[in-house]
Amino acid sequence: MFKQYFDISKTSLILLVFYLLPPAIVIGFITQFGVNIPVYDQWVLPKLFEKVAINELNFSDLFELHNNHRILFPRLIFIGLAFLSGWNIKLEMFFSLGLAVLSFIALYLIASLTSSPKYRNLFHLANLLTCGLIFSLNQEWLWGFQLPIFLINFCLILACLILSLKTLKSKTKLILAGICCFVASFSSAQGLITWLAVIPLILSQEEPKLTKKKQLFLWLTGFILSAGIYAVGYQQEPRIINLSWAESLRTAIHFLLNLLAAPLVQIPILSTIIGAIILSLFLGISAYSLKSYSFNSPKTFNQFAPWLSVGLFSLLTSLLMTWGRVEWGGNYPLTATRYTTHTLLLIISLIQLGRVFIENHKIFGKFNRTNLILIYGFLAGILLSLTAVSSHAAINQAKLELPYKTSSQTCLNLFNYLEESEFFKTSPNRCLLPMSKSTWWIRDGVESLDKIQMRGFAKNIPFISEPAEVYGYIDNPDSPKTPLKLKINDTIAIGGWAVLPEQKQQPRLVFFSEGEQNTFFANADISRESPDIAEFLNSNRYRLARWEVILSGESLPPGESEIKAWVYDPVQQQFVRLRGEVKISISGE
Repeated sequence: MFKQYFDISKTSLILLVFYLLPPAIVIGFITQFGVNIPVYDQWVLPKLFEKVAINELNFSDLFELHNNHRILFPRLIFIGLAFLSGWNIKLEMFFSLGLAVLSFIALYLIASLTSSPKYRNLFHLANLLTCGLIFSLNQEWLWGFQLPIFLINFCLILACLILSLKTLKSKTKLILAGICCFVASFSSAQGLITWLAVIPLILSQEEPKLTKKKQLFLWLTGFILSAGIYAVGYQQEPRIINLSWAESLRTAIHFLLNLLAAPLVQIPILSTIIGAIILSLFLGISAYSLKSYSFNSPKTFNQFAPWLSVGLFSLLTSLLMTWGRVEWGGNYPLTATRYTTHTLLLIISLIQLGRVFIENHKIFGKFNRTNLILIYGFLAGILLSLTAVSSHAAINQAKLELPYKTSSQTCLNLFNYLEESEFFKTSPNRCLLPMSKSTWWIRDGVESLDKIQMRGFAKNIPFISEPAEVYGYIDNPDSPKTPLKLKINDTIAIGGWAVLPEQKQQPRLVFFSEGEQNTFFANADISRESPDIAEFLNSNRYRLARWEVILSGESLPPGESEIKAWVYDPVQQQFVRLRGEVKISISGE
């Protein structure tokens, strides 16, 4: 059936390289910028792992809500991957990539079922564009908790492929597709929409009308049952902001159009225009395809149906996300890349619907098909350029975030040495922040992981108070003989520089202890320009060696304190003290 699309020739090998390039870029992206740290929602998982390890896991633990979502099947996957790898977060990222690869293969097979062999070049152009979008870097590839979204996409596309096959019996197709939609339904709330999205494919089945009605009835029954099970114990989270009816409508339209365009552009106004174009095109083609169905043109509608289902799913999930997040503002989708994995399916559906539109000779019998293909190619070039620009922006963003994530990874490894201080709870400069805004969430997670020995956390690290070499200084403020007097509401800036002598990898964090404590109450990020240090030590590796931290009086104990600064040497696995100290005396109001 698919032989004409898989012939081995020089041209095919070149095409294969083009098809393999986008997923290869994602592999490099994850390898280069992925960091093995749990981030935000992932911190709910350690308690789950602990229950598995001590044989206390119940079905309710898998079924319970997480932010309005039931993620039963993703939880099972997270558990399997965690115990397989010691909870290496990168494995979750690559698992998501694997789901995207399977999704593209399924899309390719659907395209081969809805394409004519006469238009092979157009077929590959459409699928190369699809490949570029499905592996666009403008998605949350670097967050393991995005896995449910990739899983839902795969389940939807697999259901569409199953229902498009002619080699399976109708009953078999309905059961297999239903299983896919059931898995999607309990992977996240938007998974329920898969049942509604594939209705065009149910209607396109080559069955008598009475049989189609029965199939549609059974399908809708499956949806109602899934929704009913989903609703057991469901509680809607309260709205953050209550907008007026007019403000809600205006913001919702703005939000939706930006959401539809977000996979391609993240520029306000321009994104709204492009979103409107995407929505108009899809609604127009949908109207035409339904017209062809009403005029008893099953062959034409059968070519449209799977792509209508893919696009309908994307549009309905976009409406659901708009309803759930409208209070965040109309431009919010332009910065929330976790949504683009679903919304890019609408653009993919338009790419494939456009191909089917051109290939159908009954539609364009009176027009020059060559000109239409040229127009399609021109639009394809624009789409490819926009995707490339979005991916480049994602790379730049990942470069900016990588140092902070790397620092956070060090902070997590040394978590046992961090105090429950005010700094680590509230400071915007705390090294824990890239992982979660809630420090207690991290602390509970670390406790669970430590209990079942799933991830190693540093212990028994020596403190070297008088190193033979100079690792850095506290040079601001100068060390006075008498303590600096501060009130509890005052703040003080402490600065200096820090290096790891003769090591290629330089430190990113300075930690602060008080008195004789071998724990830390604060940290500073080593990221400031230090040309003087690089010149003095005669190496460009020390060009970013300076640091500064603002400490509040309430983060220090009352009375006199002596603040010391340390860096962690991962090669020698030791804390090394910087020279100098700051003496402070904290008094009341």
